[in-house]
Amino acid sequence: MNDLELFPYPKHRLQATDLDLAASLKGLVEKQIMDKRLELKEDYEQLLKPSLGKLMVEIGLQRMFWPEKLGGEEHNEPGAAYTVVAALEQVGRADIGLAFQAAHSLALQAALALEANYMEQQCAAISPLFCEGTQPLIVSFILPAFAEEEGVPEWRGKGLQVKARRSGDTWELNGAKVRPTCSGADADLFGVWCAVEGENEPAFILVPGDVPGLTRGEEFLKTGLAASRNADLGFASVKVPASACAWRGDEGLYRLLSWYYLGLAAAASGALLATYEIIKEWGDNRVIKGRGQIFKENPLTGALMGEIAKDIAVVRLLAYNLAEILAEPGAYGDAGSLAVFTSALIIVHQAYVAAENTIHHTMELMASAGYAKEWQLERYWRDVKTVQCYLGAYELAKHDFARWFYGTKTL
Repeated sequence: MNDLELFPYPKHRLQATDLDLAASLKGLVEKQIMDKRLELKEDYEQLLKPSLGKLMVEIGLQRMFWPEKLGGEEHNEPGAAYTVVAALEQVGRADIGLAFQAAHSLALQAALALEANYMEQQCAAISPLFCEGTQPLIVSFILPAFAEEEGVPEWRGKGLQVKARRSGDTWELNGAKVRPTCSGADADLFGVWCAVEGENEPAFILVPGDVPGLTRGEEFLKTGLAASRNADLGFASVKVPASACAWRGDEGLYRLLSWYYLGLAAAASGALLATYEIIKEWGDNRVIKGRGQIFKENPLTGALMGEIAKDIAVVRLLAYNLAEILAEPGAYGDAGSLAVFTSALIIVHQAYVAAENTIHHTMELMASAGYAKEWQLERYWRDVKTVQCYLGAYELAKHDFARWFYGTKTL
């Protein structure tokens, strides 16, 4: 049995093409990323950027949802949720940061091109960026964040970082010290959730990375996600056409975030499958000094290894459970519904809380080797923690849960 199939998942719900894609990606990431990691470590130019190109352009992840007439693969039915998990699970095994970036692209594609909610005008305008280039198109989002200043427009208890004003056929955007979700230093396209001047309903506006008035700060240091070179942004009278507004209101953003959280949950599952491979090799080949006992056969270490395996299995099942929810809108509701969004938010937070604890337990078992770079485990731990930062405070997410389950009004 393949080691990865030790952890149950609904394999029968995946199409043959999904399984073939997962197998192709498994071979690719092992050869192009994992086998080169000790030599190249986290080198962006030699390892991460070329790998992103192979994943997004050669494998075709950035063409996945777009219609064939626009140069895409037209895999835009709800069942594509299983494809997203199968693909990003494998990418996450090699590098969470690469899966994190791919999750942005796939979520935006799903929000615009999914068959039930197809946005013809926006897809016609944006799809050439994804389908015609020979380089990976880096997508980033600008989402609500904790507001440090008073008077900042809010959405669900968080501040909207950019303000927009409609004037005829043009949107004008302004904002200072804006923090994107990833790749502020080099993203090609930003999806910006904006407060609209004089209106209560926000707008999601697509902004090219080279538009006049958009400035980028210096790349800042991070502990993880080396593939994402992030930086704060400035919007000074940035002007885009009226057609750059993808949608108004919450439903579109909920749909985007539901698919985004699906990709992130898959990345966490992949990281934990890699963690399993690391601790399995350790448990098989280390001997406890003074006892002559194989590491995994000791009752204490064996019990903790069992706990680790249990949590890996649970996170994988959660990721595929979210895929089922998105793949079956007739049973669970549209991805843009508050019910599905809340479920996605619960699952992604639970996946990363469990991933943090699981990797932490694995590091404890491996002692100093757990945080030694050559074992790679510490990188997965750093990446998981950094994704948690971009997900936002877990305590605030609990307020989102309370709004849905208990109908709270003031949180």
